[in-house]
Amino acid sequence: MNEKTTYRLKILISAAGVLIFSAIMLWLVMGLGQTKTAAAEQQLADVKQSVINGAVLCYSIEGVYPESLGYLKENYGLRYDENKYLIHYRFVSADIMPFISVFVNDGTEEAMQ
Repeated sequence: MNEKTTYRLKILISAAGVLIFSAIMLWLVMGLGQTKTAAAEQQLADVKQSVINGAVLCYSIEGVYPESLGYLKENYGLRYDENKYLIHYRFVSADIMPFISVFVNDGTEEAMQ
């Protein structure tokens, strides 16, 4: 093999290595983005489930569903990041489960119904 062919082969191998490395890094970054999205969705579901659990606990102890979200906060220890989540709690009746919707407070329309 002459010197020119050897030089071209080294450049080709180096370029292939850079492309493989770039592909692996892209794959990792995309995986991290999906993990972040899944974690945010799980947190939203967890907040909604906490509100539901508090309402059911109140119903099981007192025999009525709480009239407001504030009652759950004061008497049943409901805690969530009020800057991050908006909770719509609509009381219907003392013996009917309230309608509960949780929204992310970041300007998007992402919600759990």
